[in-house]
This record gives sequence, C-alpha cells and structure tokens, in this order.
Amino acid sequence: MVALGSILLVSASNWLSVYLAIELPTLSLFILAAKKRGSGHSAESGLKYFVLGALSSGLFLFGCAILCGLTGGTSIPCIDLVLNQGGSQALNVSGVMTPIGGLLVTGALLFKLSAAPFHMWAPDVYDGAPTSTTALLAIVPKVGIFSILVSIGPVANVLLVGTIFSMIIGALGALNQTKIKRLLAYSGIAHMGFVLWGIEMGSFESVQASLVYMILYVIMSICTFTIVLALGGVKNLIVEFSGLSRREPVLAIALALTLLSIAGVPPLIGFFSKWWVLLSGITYEYYLVSILAVVCSVVAGVYYVRLVKIIYFQADSYFLMGLKTLKKERRINFRRSLLIGGSLFPIGFMILSPNLLLQLAFWATVGLF
Repeated sequence: MVALGSILLVSASNWLSVYLAIELPTLSLFILAAKKRGSGHSAESGLKYFVLGALSSGLFLFGCAILCGLTGGTSIPCIDLVLNQGGSQALNVSGVMTPIGGLLVTGALLFKLSAAPFHMWAPDVYDGAPTSTTALLAIVPKVGIFSILVSIGPVANVLLVGTIFSMIIGALGALNQTKIKRLLAYSGIAHMGFVLWGIEMGSFESVQASLVYMILYVIMSICTFTIVLALGGVKNLIVEFSGLSRREPVLAIALALTLLSIAGVPPLIGFFSKWWVLLSGITYEYYLVSILAVVCSVVAGVYYVRLVKIIYFQADSYFLMGLKTLKKERRINFRRSLLIGGSLFPIGFMILSPNLLLQLAFWATVGLF
C-alpha cells in the first residue's frame, strides 16, 4: 500500500487524487508504526503520527479548498498558474487568499517530508516504530512528495525558510543523540533541506540536482537501514555499534562507507550530490545559503565520523558485552545481503561513471516540468 500510494502520487494530476494518494500510504503507516504489541514506545509513536498526520491532512484539505474555490477547478497546473502569477492579476480573485492556500498546502507537504519547522514528529516516531517501519517512513513517501512540491513550485519563500531551518536543526539536533534511529531522523531533516533548496531555486538544473540528491539519499538510506536491521540491536543505541569491525568486518566497512557518503566526504557519491546542489545555489546567487549549507554539512559530519569512530576504535563496555552474550546470534539472510550489496555499489562506484544517473535524472526532470 505504501509503494502503491507513492506511485499514484507521482502520476497524480489533480488535488483530489493527490490527497487520496497521500492518505493511502499514511493510513498504512499509522498501523505499522504501532504494530509492536506490548510496546509503549510503539503505541506512542503510532498515536503521535496519527494525531499530527491528521492535523497536516486537515491543513492540506483546507488549503486545497481555498485554491480550488478561487480557481474553479482541481487541476494542479491551473492552481500553479494562480500561485505563480498572483491571484488577482491572473484570474481576478483575492490576492490574499491565494498565497494563504498555497502556504497551507506547502506546509502540509513539508510535514510529510519531515522538513523543519514541521519536523517535530520525526525523531519520536522513528525511534518508537519498528525499524522496518522507520525505513519505510524515511524513504518511500518522500519521493512522491518531492514530485508534488516541484509541480507547485516555491510559494512566498516557504521552501527557502524550510531549507534554512532544516539544515540548521538537522545538523545541531543530532549532535547529542544516543539512539541510531533518532540520529537518522535528524540526518533526514538536514538532507531534506538540500532537496528543498533545489526546488526553491526553481530552475531546470536546480530541480535536476535536487532529484539526483533525492535518489542518492534513498539509496544511502536503504543501505543504512538494511544494515541496522541486519545487526538487530537490542535497544538501537549508538554504542551498540562499538566493536562491529571485529565482529562483522564486512558490515562495518559497508556501514562506514555509507555514513561517510551521507556526510559528503569525497570521493564518495554523497559529496557530489551536495556539490551539484551547491553549484546551482552559487549560480543563482544564493551565497548566504551556500555558506550556511557548507557550515551545516561540516557540523553534521561530526556525528557521522563519530559513528565511524565507534565502529572501529571503541571497545565494548561490560554491559553491552552481557547483552550481546544473552542475545541470540542472527544470520543475515540473502535478501538483506542483496539490498546491502546493491545499494553499496552505487555509493562507492557511481562516482567513476555518473552519466547513467544524470541521464535518468534529466529524463525524470523533463517529466516533472
């Protein structure tokens, strides 16, 4: 249901189908977030996601009602014309209500994207939900929301505000985290800042750069969450990764390469995804935002490098050694091995020949425009 909703969302052409395509995976994720029986954290995450998700859905419907009432139709291109040209000048409607409707719709979509300042649900829901559900939340819905935001375009600099807040909160919020899923939640918030920045600039090249960034974010997230699932931590604490290089040297190398790529360390492909977005920002004279993006990337690199240091250079504590002794050994099945290998290959080797990725992103961007 989650994958079907995202596919329908990408192909949606009017606001009614957009709403139905958004709610189809959301209702499934409500249930999946709270499916762990006997767990108070899982029930709390499902309830938080349900309440805040219902609020964002209400804001989305209210914004759609305003825009559809002003334009007399539900087509996305028609409403996009009003938002970009100004309500009273385009169709002789209220110039005040049009941006308000656009703000409500964009804010609701930013909530689904877990971008700041609508990010408050993400760390708690990611931490309380089962890890497989967290992976779905972090990856699948964001691709469809990206396509809708590109169709709407920037509205009253909301995306620029979301870009700045997401970069800052994502970089600073993860510094004091002790659980891996909360850290990945803040990491996702920071990455959504880069994605929103490309959409805010609005040019073909910047949207293509954001799409490349989104594709690589999905690949790196798949690899990271698959490794976390394969390791099966007791409490999902960051310190549980200590000594991983001695217990599982292959997984340790895979996780370290993925984390360094997410941090944007050259020559891994994550560096070039940031570089392409930054290049568009410099081209269109977003100098202050470019400086902020570089500073936030450096700050965020601290907790990624800290994780690599824990994997390779931190010995197990007596408490963790006791937990690992009591825990039953888990063998990595073929499907997870295939996912880790398939996602690690582009992270390490796509830098040698990125032409296929750029060509696919070009075709996809042409379809979005």
